[in-house]
Amino acid sequence: MSSPSADSAELSIFAGSSYLELQSTTLGGRSLFAISDVAPGTRIHSCKAPFAHVIYKDYRKEVCAHCFAYSASDHAPPTVGSSRTWSIKWSQAGAATTWFCSDGCKDSWERDEASTLMLEVDALLTKGQASTRKRCKSLEEEVEVKSILPCFESGDRSITQEVIDAAWESAKALVASRAHLTLYYSTLHLEDTELEIARSLAAAIVRRYSDERLSQSDPTCNQFQSWSQLLNLQKNELCNVQARPYMLTAYLRIYVLLSNALPKYLRKYMSTVREVLARDTGNAFGIWDGDQRDEMMGWGIWVSASYFNHSCMPNVRKKRVGRTLHFEATRGIQAGEELCISYIDTDSPADQRRRELEESWFFSCRCLRCEKETTE
Repeated sequence: MSSPSADSAELSIFAGSSYLELQSTTLGGRSLFAISDVAPGTRIHSCKAPFAHVIYKDYRKEVCAHCFAYSASDHAPPTVGSSRTWSIKWSQAGAATTWFCSDGCKDSWERDEASTLMLEVDALLTKGQASTRKRCKSLEEEVEVKSILPCFESGDRSITQEVIDAAWESAKALVASRAHLTLYYSTLHLEDTELEIARSLAAAIVRRYSDERLSQSDPTCNQFQSWSQLLNLQKNELCNVQARPYMLTAYLRIYVLLSNALPKYLRKYMSTVREVLARDTGNAFGIWDGDQRDEMMGWGIWVSASYFNHSCMPNVRKKRVGRTLHFEATRGIQAGEELCISYIDTDSPADQRRRELEESWFFSCRCLRCEKETTE
């Protein structure tokens, strides 16, 4: 989903397309519309790679780090065998190990500076998590630690934008105080699910750093625009935290981990953390096994792909091929029609569809199908 306003970085994503353009909608948002008639099956857009992504730790040996091919897939080559582990791997001292489905994928992966850098950071995060296991020496110390950062739980009705802003300021103040940071960090007891989110955020930080370096060395490269384009995606921070107050607690804890574990040259990009978290919910795509088994192996943010709005009668379908998300017309589309995908299972009843969209994407669907089914 895109934000209501747009700038040149946002508009440049679709510049030169023969099929679509970004326009304002009647509801005040923005969406993609066909600029010419489109035949069924036409590929109208492709987003080559995610800005940032994470593959769950448990899948790392089974999912190719470059193309996301799954070794346990129905389409995996017989050479994989019962081990369900790809045989080609990359390893280096001081970095995490990663696996590939082919030498070609490994070579392509190595050509991206951000790839190897991310594995070095990944190793630091794993080491950092292990450093958060200290127990408080006394009940008094435990009370002191818990008072350093605000804590929010399910059902908390106090959440406003001001409360969220104040919580983030508390996290920044904590990081700025070495004494408080050392005490809080060592007793953080970071959970595995929080580490996965931290890894996804670290990937965004590394990508931003790498793109900036590339743009500085080659002024003709427009790679640095990818961060500006991400910032134009719709923010769902307030809705997300109001629905799940406990997530704000997790976000603050993750911020502390990253502030302490990342190398110094990446810490100047710490603003990335909140900016990505404010947009991740509602804009990220799951990385699935591709065999209709509904096995999610990770998630990522494909920026231009997030501009497709939802309809329970979609005229566009999404298909992942390797790292790329392709979007194809499911029927004939006339010029001027809005181009929509489905965010959910459209076989569900209208009330269930609307509930799922409200809980995960924070809007009530007003598509023609929902309107018709709810008035019958």
